[in-house]
Amino acid sequence: MRYEIIGKPYYPVLRVVIEIGDRFISKMDYVISFDTNTKWKDADHGLYLFYVDVYPSEMIFASKKLGDIYLIELSGQSLYVRSDSIFAFYGDVSIDREWGGSKDFFEDQNISLFKITGKGGVFVAPAGMIYKKWIEGTNFISEENVIAFEPSLSFKPYSISEDQRSFYAFNGGGNMYIQTRK
Repeated sequence: MRYEIIGKPYYPVLRVVIEIGDRFISKMDYVISFDTNTKWKDADHGLYLFYVDVYPSEMIFASKKLGDIYLIELSGQSLYVRSDSIFAFYGDVSIDREWGGSKDFFEDQNISLFKITGKGGVFVAPAGMIYKKWIEGTNFISEENVIAFEPSLSFKPYSISEDQRSFYAFNGGGNMYIQTRK
Protein backbone atom coordinates (compact mmCIF):
# COMPACT_ATOMS: atom_id res chain seq x y z
CA MET A 1 0.00 0.00 0.00
CA ARG A 2 1.19 3.47 -0.85
CA TYR A 3 -0.26 6.64 0.58
CA GLU A 4 0.10 10.38 0.38
CA ILE A 5 -1.42 13.04 2.64
CA ILE A 6 -2.15 16.16 0.61
CA GLY A 7 -3.22 19.57 1.97
CA LYS A 8 -1.78 19.30 5.49
CA PRO A 9 -2.48 20.43 8.13
CA TYR A 10 -6.06 21.78 8.02
CA TYR A 11 -7.72 20.52 4.82
CA PRO A 12 -5.96 17.23 4.14
CA VAL A 13 -7.03 14.34 1.98
CA LEU A 14 -5.53 10.87 2.12
CA ARG A 15 -4.68 9.35 -1.26
CA VAL A 16 -4.20 5.58 -1.02
CA VAL A 17 -3.12 3.10 -3.69
CA ILE A 18 -4.30 -0.37 -2.66
CA GLU A 19 -2.58 -3.37 -4.21
CA ILE A 20 -3.26 -7.12 -4.11
CA GLY A 21 -2.93 -8.41 -0.55
CA ASP A 22 -3.38 -4.99 1.11
CA ARG A 23 -5.91 -4.53 3.90
CA PHE A 24 -7.17 -0.97 4.23
CA ILE A 25 -10.02 -0.26 6.65
CA SER A 26 -12.01 2.96 7.08
CA LYS A 27 -15.55 4.30 7.24
CA MET A 28 -17.48 4.68 3.99
CA ASP A 29 -18.32 8.26 5.14
CA TYR A 30 -14.69 9.24 4.60
CA VAL A 31 -14.50 8.02 0.96
CA ILE A 32 -14.63 10.82 -1.60
CA SER A 33 -13.30 8.95 -4.65
CA PHE A 34 -12.49 5.42 -5.86
CA ASP A 35 -12.02 3.62 -9.17
CA THR A 36 -13.61 0.53 -10.71
CA ASN A 37 -10.96 -1.82 -9.29
CA THR A 38 -12.00 -1.09 -5.69
CA LYS A 39 -13.83 -3.80 -3.76
CA TRP A 40 -15.16 -3.60 -0.19
CA LYS A 41 -16.96 -5.56 2.45
CA ASP A 42 -18.35 -4.84 5.91
CA ALA A 43 -15.61 -5.14 8.53
CA ASP A 44 -17.74 -4.54 11.67
CA HIS A 45 -18.71 -1.48 13.74
CA GLY A 46 -19.37 0.73 10.70
CA LEU A 47 -15.96 0.07 9.16
CA TYR A 48 -15.27 -1.35 5.70
CA LEU A 49 -12.37 -3.41 4.39
CA PHE A 50 -11.20 -2.04 1.03
CA TYR A 51 -9.20 -4.37 -1.23
CA VAL A 52 -8.50 -5.30 -4.87
CA ASP A 53 -8.60 -8.61 -6.74
CA VAL A 54 -6.43 -7.97 -9.78
CA TYR A 55 -5.33 -4.39 -10.46
CA PRO A 56 -4.29 -1.62 -8.03
CA SER A 57 -6.90 0.91 -6.99
CA GLU A 58 -6.63 4.57 -6.06
CA MET A 59 -8.91 5.90 -3.34
CA ILE A 60 -9.24 9.38 -1.83
CA PHE A 61 -10.43 9.87 1.76
CA ALA A 62 -11.22 13.03 3.75
CA SER A 63 -12.07 13.55 7.41
CA LYS A 64 -15.24 15.26 8.60
CA LYS A 65 -13.15 17.20 11.17
CA LEU A 66 -11.19 20.38 10.65
CA GLY A 67 -7.75 19.05 11.36
CA ASP A 68 -4.77 17.01 10.28
CA ILE A 69 -4.50 13.39 9.16
CA TYR A 70 -1.55 11.69 10.83
CA LEU A 71 -0.11 8.17 10.49
CA ILE A 72 1.16 6.23 13.51
CA GLU A 73 3.13 3.16 12.41
CA LEU A 74 2.87 -0.09 14.38
CA SER A 75 5.54 -2.80 14.20
CA GLY A 76 4.00 -5.39 16.49
CA GLN A 77 3.46 -3.22 19.56
CA SER A 78 0.23 -1.88 21.05
CA LEU A 79 -1.09 1.66 21.12
CA TYR A 80 -4.00 3.23 23.02
CA VAL A 81 -6.05 5.45 20.68
CA ARG A 82 -9.00 7.78 21.25
CA SER A 83 -11.99 6.17 19.49
CA ASP A 84 -13.34 9.28 17.75
CA SER A 85 -9.95 10.09 16.21
CA ILE A 86 -9.47 6.81 14.34
CA PHE A 87 -9.69 7.63 10.64
CA ALA A 88 -8.37 4.45 8.99
CA PHE A 89 -5.87 1.67 9.44
CA TYR A 90 -4.00 -0.84 7.35
CA GLY A 91 -2.07 -4.05 7.73
CA ASP A 92 -2.57 -6.79 10.26
CA VAL A 93 -3.91 -4.83 13.22
CA SER A 94 -6.66 -5.61 15.69
CA ILE A 95 -8.79 -3.28 17.80
CA ASP A 96 -9.68 -4.21 21.37
CA ARG A 97 -12.69 -2.10 22.34
CA GLU A 98 -13.25 -3.82 25.68
CA TRP A 99 -9.88 -3.73 27.49
CA GLY A 100 -9.98 -2.65 31.13
CA GLY A 101 -9.60 1.14 30.85
CA SER A 102 -11.47 1.76 27.65
CA LYS A 103 -14.77 3.20 28.94
CA ASP A 104 -13.61 5.31 31.89
CA PHE A 105 -10.74 7.30 30.40
CA PHE A 106 -12.74 10.16 28.84
CA GLU A 107 -15.48 12.20 30.54
CA ASP A 108 -17.55 12.07 27.34
CA GLN A 109 -19.26 8.66 27.51
CA ASN A 110 -19.44 8.52 23.69
CA ILE A 111 -15.64 8.37 23.47
CA SER A 112 -13.56 5.33 24.45
CA LEU A 113 -9.90 4.44 24.50
CA PHE A 114 -9.17 1.54 22.14
CA LYS A 115 -6.16 -0.73 22.33
CA ILE A 116 -4.74 -1.31 18.84
CA THR A 117 -2.13 -4.03 18.33
CA GLY A 118 -0.31 -5.45 15.32
CA LYS A 119 1.81 -4.61 12.30
CA GLY A 120 0.65 -1.83 10.02
CA GLY A 121 -0.52 1.67 10.74
CA VAL A 122 -3.30 3.78 12.20
CA PHE A 123 -4.34 7.03 10.56
CA VAL A 124 -5.80 9.45 13.12
CA ALA A 125 -7.81 12.58 12.36
CA PRO A 126 -7.61 14.96 15.31
CA ALA A 127 -9.10 18.37 15.92
CA GLY A 128 -6.29 20.67 14.80
CA MET A 129 -2.79 19.29 14.44
CA ILE A 130 -0.95 16.41 16.14
CA TYR A 131 1.97 17.11 18.42
CA LYS A 132 4.10 14.01 19.07
CA LYS A 133 5.76 14.28 22.46
CA TRP A 134 8.23 11.91 24.08
CA ILE A 135 7.21 11.55 27.72
CA GLU A 136 9.96 10.90 30.22
CA GLY A 137 9.20 11.28 33.88
CA THR A 138 5.81 12.82 34.72
CA ASN A 139 3.80 15.04 32.37
CA PHE A 140 0.27 16.39 32.82
CA ILE A 141 -1.94 16.28 29.71
CA SER A 142 -5.49 17.58 29.34
CA GLU A 143 -7.88 14.66 28.81
CA GLU A 144 -9.54 16.53 25.90
CA ASN A 145 -6.23 16.69 24.01
CA VAL A 146 -5.13 13.05 24.32
CA ILE A 147 -5.23 11.23 20.96
CA ALA A 148 -2.94 8.23 21.48
CA PHE A 149 -0.14 6.92 23.67
CA GLU A 150 2.07 3.89 24.12
CA PRO A 151 1.31 1.33 26.87
CA SER A 152 4.75 1.99 28.39
CA LEU A 153 3.18 5.11 29.88
CA SER A 154 1.23 4.71 33.09
CA PHE A 155 -1.51 7.22 33.82
CA LYS A 156 -3.80 8.40 36.59
CA PRO A 157 -6.34 11.23 36.87
CA TYR A 158 -5.04 14.56 38.12
CA SER A 159 -7.20 17.49 39.22
CA ILE A 160 -6.40 21.18 39.27
CA SER A 161 -8.86 22.92 41.58
CA GLU A 162 -8.82 26.18 39.56
CA ASP A 163 -9.59 24.42 36.26
CA GLN A 164 -12.77 22.58 35.24
CA ARG A 165 -10.90 20.37 32.76
CA SER A 166 -9.65 16.88 33.57
CA PHE A 167 -5.96 16.11 33.35
CA TYR A 168 -3.97 12.89 33.43
CA ALA A 169 -0.55 12.45 34.94
CA PHE A 170 1.45 10.30 32.52
CA ASN A 171 4.57 8.66 33.82
CA GLY A 172 7.32 6.53 32.31
CA GLY A 173 8.93 6.60 28.90
CA GLY A 174 6.97 6.55 25.65
CA ASN A 175 5.33 8.52 22.86
CA MET A 176 2.23 10.63 23.42
CA TYR A 177 0.16 12.07 20.54
CA ILE A 178 -1.69 15.27 21.47
CA GLN A 179 -4.27 17.19 19.43
CA THR A 180 -3.96 20.98 19.42
CA ARG A 181 -7.74 21.62 19.51
CA LYS A 182 -10.60 19.99 21.36
